[in-house]
Amino acid sequence: MKMLNPHGLLNRHRQSGVALAIVVWFIAGMTLLVSGIVSEAKIDTRMAQLHYFRAQASAAGDGAIRLALAAQLGQKASGQAGTTGSLSYQVGIKTVEVRMIPAGFFVNISSAAVEDLRQLFAATAADGQASPEALAQAVVAYRDGVNINGGKKNRPNEFYAIEDILKVPGISRQVFDRVRDYVVVAPLSGGSDGKPVPVQTRLNHIDQALNGDGPLANNAVQHAADKLRIDAVVNLGDHQWLRRQWIALGDSGSASALPWQVIRIEAARPLSNRSGG
Repeated sequence: MKMLNPHGLLNRHRQSGVALAIVVWFIAGMTLLVSGIVSEAKIDTRMAQLHYFRAQASAAGDGAIRLALAAQLGQKASGQAGTTGSLSYQVGIKTVEVRMIPAGFFVNISSAAVEDLRQLFAATAADGQASPEALAQAVVAYRDGVNINGGKKNRPNEFYAIEDILKVPGISRQVFDRVRDYVVVAPLSGGSDGKPVPVQTRLNHIDQALNGDGPLANNAVQHAADKLRIDAVVNLGDHQWLRRQWIALGDSGSASALPWQVIRIEAARPLSNRSGG
């Protein structure tokens, strides 16, 4: 009768344990690999959907803005005051709300006085941010080329775009997001009818337009109507997208036959809870 070798059985058990461990590690590695591939695929799908929705919002928004401008100029040509405020258009199967705001209502960070800037930051203040007075002083100091020690730089700093306010010390992304709907820079600013309008009144008119509360008051229509900021709010399913353009009315001076000039176009972006913000 053949005797079993206990050492042989032990070796077989060890080999089986090692093989099982290898299989388990292999399965775990494959699981992680597959999970990574699935995660990357989901991210790619979301990015593709984002680009798709942005393209739709841009196309529908641009179309509605052109319709609104045509209506604006048509009314002016007939001797009427023009159409400003909130309008609604159907572009294909998409509903687009167009809000036209005279550029003169916005606070011009290129030239606004400290008090006007203070009122702007006070009206849009959030918990934890610097005081409105400090932010206003920081903008003016940066604009005038004054350093923190009170000395003068070689030349003042200019704001070429609204986003340039982020270069000001103390202006965070949170502060910018809260003021971006209310500010303008020199290249986008409109003329004035000679009668100054208080900052708070202008901010109230902007909020009125952003919330789609109907046409602006008559005095608002006449204020700086040579340039407009036009917001197109595009409804895509359960979400809203904003397409924003700055327009100068009149001959564009280019090869285009359109009686207006597009000064700035902002990329379409999804809106937060506040419509039009």
